[in-house]
Amino acid sequence: MNKKDRIAVVVSIPYLIFLISVIFSGTGDAVLAFFVFGAPFIIYWGYRFIKNDISFLNIEEK
Repeated sequence: MNKKDRIAVVVSIPYLIFLISVIFSGTGDAVLAFFVFGAPFIIYWGYRFIKNDISFLNIEEK
């Protein structure tokens, strides 16, 4: 795992905990807030997956 991956994981874990707490907050807008605050998380990791930039997955291109 390279330095870029370690930083991304360390930032993503508290952010994911925040997203889970938003879902369980019980407010009526919790689902909307989850999608609004979760979009950057999903876009970031999706982009890195598409670009094959996640070193700990060890995906080799053919």
